[in-house]
Amino acid sequence: MIRVAAAGDLHVGPEVAGAYRARLSALADQADVFLVAGDLTRHGTVEEGLVAAGELRDHGVPVIAVLGNHDYHSDAEDEIGGVLRDAGVTVLEGDATVLDCGGTTLGVAGGKGFGGGFEGRCASDFGEPEM
Repeated sequence: MIRVAAAGDLHVGPEVAGAYRARLSALADQADVFLVAGDLTRHGTVEEGLVAAGELRDHGVPVIAVLGNHDYHSDAEDEIGGVLRDAGVTVLEGDATVLDCGGTTLGVAGGKGFGGGFEGRCASDFGEPEM
């Protein structure tokens, strides 16, 4: 059995630095992997990405994330992905990863899709034209 913890829409900003770390402190006791389903940041700034990276690093389990529409708002998604990767987070962008979880294989695929689906993996802000 693989224990999966998952969260989305963290919307991290400087004002919450440390708050998620405290809540995730027992993560390794309760899960084998932590999946984060987009919107790690509020406005998609590198500063917010650094805070998110700090919140998600070193919990004793693999952390796998996809970026969400908020993470693209400042056109810094590449930098945000980089700081997350530097913190040990696997960031999926239309690709996949495979983990060994105690002898059981887990495959995770991920990519950003919003509003109108996954075509091009990135809809315009909030997807209105696609809807």
